[in-house]
Amino acid sequence: MRPLLQFSLLILTVLTLLWGVELLRRQDPFLRTLSSVPHELQNLELYLERPTLTLRGGERILATLQFDALEIERNRVHWRAKNLRQATIFDGQGKPIGAARADELLYNYPARRLHIAGDPTLTIRRHPLGDTPLTVQTAWLNWDLRKQQIVAERPTRLRWSDGQGEIQTLRWDTASGAIELERGAFRVSASLLQDPTPTKREVDIHWDSATLRSNHSEVKGLHLKDGDTFMTAERADVYDRKRYALASGKLRLEDPRIDLEGAKLEIWYGEKQKRALLQNGVRMRIKPRETQPPPEGEAESEVEQAKRYPVDATCNEIEYFYRRKVAYLRGNIKAVQQLPEGRTRTLLADEAEYDQKAERLILKGKVILEEPDRMRIETALAIVSLKEGEETVELSQGASGVFYYTEEDEEEASPPNGNR
Repeated sequence: MRPLLQFSLLILTVLTLLWGVELLRRQDPFLRTLSSVPHELQNLELYLERPTLTLRGGERILATLQFDALEIERNRVHWRAKNLRQATIFDGQGKPIGAARADELLYNYPARRLHIAGDPTLTIRRHPLGDTPLTVQTAWLNWDLRKQQIVAERPTRLRWSDGQGEIQTLRWDTASGAIELERGAFRVSASLLQDPTPTKREVDIHWDSATLRSNHSEVKGLHLKDGDTFMTAERADVYDRKRYALASGKLRLEDPRIDLEGAKLEIWYGEKQKRALLQNGVRMRIKPRETQPPPEGEAESEVEQAKRYPVDATCNEIEYFYRRKVAYLRGNIKAVQQLPEGRTRTLLADEAEYDQKAERLILKGKVILEEPDRMRIETALAIVSLKEGEETVELSQGASGVFYYTEEDEEEASPPNGNR
């Protein structure tokens, strides 16, 4: 009998414990409330109206979120929210750096990931594209709290005060503020390019991938269109705090008047210094102008003929001050122009200065102008006016040279009286 009695006492103890647990559960105010909610909410542990949720990473606040309603499942794996009215995002120093709104939100508690859907709008307060907030609109956002990263992997629209654009992928590191963009296209106003002209123009920018930071941004596969000017570069690095940019790798610029190639381009765009330096394998083609044919019966001058033929030039570097519109060419300058009847004209110089406003080219050093079978002229200074209809060459320091001509054997004509 003793074993049977012991077994009965054990069963009685277990039943008493189970009854006590159930009694305690019934005292839980959330469970008492749950008995009065609709059947479709019976699988929830909590249903809260207009709550504010604070997300933390240790002691640091990552974000605060305000909803119309929050549903938490019994297993506490998924938290569902309706109408994310406001989410404030903080950086590592506890300063607000962004905000978000959306119709729906799903929070995976164990994974610490949020899936934000229902036409979400993300606002990034600080970014390298401008001084006003960047607005991001997409189909959905994934927010990984452990990595502190917000990701959009669908076509996404961007808007800010100086422009707008579309990208395929966005990654925003909320800890560092870095923004990664892939396969995008922007249209920006001239103010972003530090252009002081009052008439704004729009610039189209395409790229393969970009990482935007406040101190150093990287762009790969860059294509830029500014009116009828096109530019490409394999890579560009922008240091916005220093107001400095570096482009490299198969640089090319094209416009109706000039094609330019090089391997390295540096740009300084601060208020006190606005200049660009192109180096390493600089090649330039000056395209011919469209000229009107001469009046009937008049011969076309050499100057007008030359305008209809391109000039191919090379040098070591070109430095351009784009506020003053002045360019300096340095090192092994060589320009070759094809002329009528298969002739060529070659120009050599050590340095050159081109004043775009004055339409004047100054050649310095050992300057040589050569046309095979016609002439070779050497001077230390040549000032060339390029104004339409006022094309002149001034050799203020003198020149030396050789002119070639071919004598033609002609039969000497007899005098009228027959005497020689």
